[in-house]
Amino acid sequence: MGAAASLAAAGCLGVGSSTGSGGANQLGGNVTIDWWHAMGGNLGQTVNELASEFSKQSDSVTVEPSYKGSYYETLNATTSAIKAGKPPTVAQIVDLGSRLAIDSGAFATIEDVMGDTVDWSRYHDPVIDYYTWNGKVQSLPFNSSNPILYINTDAFEAAGLDPSNPPANFAEVKRAARALVDEGVTEKGITFANVSWFPEQWFAEANETLVNHGNGRKDDPTEIHLDKPVASDIFSWWTEMYDEGLYLHAGKGGWGVASQAFQNEKTGMYISSTAGVAGTTKGAAQNGFGLETAYYPVPASTRTGVVIGGASLWMVDSVSDEKKRAATEFFNWLSEPEQQAKWHRGTGYFPITKDAVTLLEKDGWFEKNPNFRTAFEQLDDTETTQATKGFQCGPSQKVRDIVSEAYITMINSDRAVDDVLATAKGNADDALQQYIESKGN
Repeated sequence: MGAAASLAAAGCLGVGSSTGSGGANQLGGNVTIDWWHAMGGNLGQTVNELASEFSKQSDSVTVEPSYKGSYYETLNATTSAIKAGKPPTVAQIVDLGSRLAIDSGAFATIEDVMGDTVDWSRYHDPVIDYYTWNGKVQSLPFNSSNPILYINTDAFEAAGLDPSNPPANFAEVKRAARALVDEGVTEKGITFANVSWFPEQWFAEANETLVNHGNGRKDDPTEIHLDKPVASDIFSWWTEMYDEGLYLHAGKGGWGVASQAFQNEKTGMYISSTAGVAGTTKGAAQNGFGLETAYYPVPASTRTGVVIGGASLWMVDSVSDEKKRAATEFFNWLSEPEQQAKWHRGTGYFPITKDAVTLLEKDGWFEKNPNFRTAFEQLDDTETTQATKGFQCGPSQKVRDIVSEAYITMINSDRAVDDVLATAKGNADDALQQYIESKGN
C-alpha cells in the first residue's frame, strides 16, 4: 500500500485520538520516544550523536533514533506503523509529504502541543512559513536547505572565466558551460540530478505557482502549471544544454552521480542542495581544486527567491500525552543554538533559528567557511510569496516522478518540449484528481 492510501486509512481508523498539551508539565519517570528518520551515512551519524547527547543530559527522556531508508521509504514505514497501531513518537517527513500528513489527521499540530514552551519568532521566517498551515506551525523544521550553484574556480580560470562573477541566469550558465567545454577544461559544463525539486525552484524564482489553489495551500490542487511559458522556458533550456553537450545528465534522482562527476572534475559547475556544502568542500580539497558557491541561477532576470527543501519532524497524535511532553522537551533542546550550529557545521543544512546563526557568526564560522554563507544570504533575500512558500499536494511523489520522467522523454525522443509537457500535465492532473477522489471529496 502506498503512503497516500496508508495515511488515508490511518485517518479513517481514528488514530488521532490523544489530546496534546503544552510541554511545561513535568514527566513522571523515564520516557522513551522513537525517532524514525531518513538520514543515512554521515548525516545519520550526526542524528545518532544528537539523540545520544540529549538523552545523556535529560533526567527523564531517552530518544531512540532509527534509520528507515529514503524520505519516501521513511514515510511509507511511518504510515504503515500508524495503521498497525504501533507508530513512533516522532517521524521525519519529507517537505512535500506535509499535505499528506495533514490530510491524514494522524499527526498532532506542533504549535498546539508545544504551547508556550516555544518562541516561534526565534525561527527563520521562510522555514516556519513552509510548515505553517491555517495559521499554525504543523511540524518542527529539521533539515532545511535550498539549492545553490557550486563552481570549480580552477576550471573557471582555465576557461577564461571569472569565478568571482558567477553565472546568475540560464543564459550566463550556458555561456560559461560553453567556455568550459570549448576550451577543453571539462567534458561537460554543468551537472545536477534530474529531480523535480530544481524545476520547482525555478518556478518559485520566477514567482510562478506550480499548481493551482494557492499553490496547493488553500485547497487540494487540481492542475499543475506545466502549460505556463515559464515551464517551456525551463525545459527548453535544460534540453538544449543536453543536446549541445553542455549538461551531464546524472539520471533520475542521480544526486550521487552528479556529485561524483563534479568532484572528479568532469564538469566545472554543479547545482545541488546546500546540504552538500560540507561534503563537496571536503571533496574539492581532496581532489585539489578551488571551490566557491553562488546563488541558484534563475531562468531570466526575475529573482524572487527559493523554496525550503528537506524535511521536518512530525509528532504522531495517537501517542500518549507523556510521550508528547517528552518530544516537546527534545524539540526545544534540538532548537537551541548549540545543537543547530553543530547540525549546520556537520552537514550544510542551515540552522532553523536566528540565534544559531548569531552564534556561528560570533565564532567566526562564516569567515573561515564562506561557502556556507551563501545559503543564508539567499534565504534572507527571498521574498515571501505564494510561489516561494512552495507547492503542496497529496500525491507529491507521483507528481515529481512524472516531471522527472518527462525530461527523460525530451532528451531521448524527437518530441517537442511543449508536447511532452502537455502529456506530463495531463498525467499529473489525473494524479491530483485521483488523490482528491481517494479522500472522498
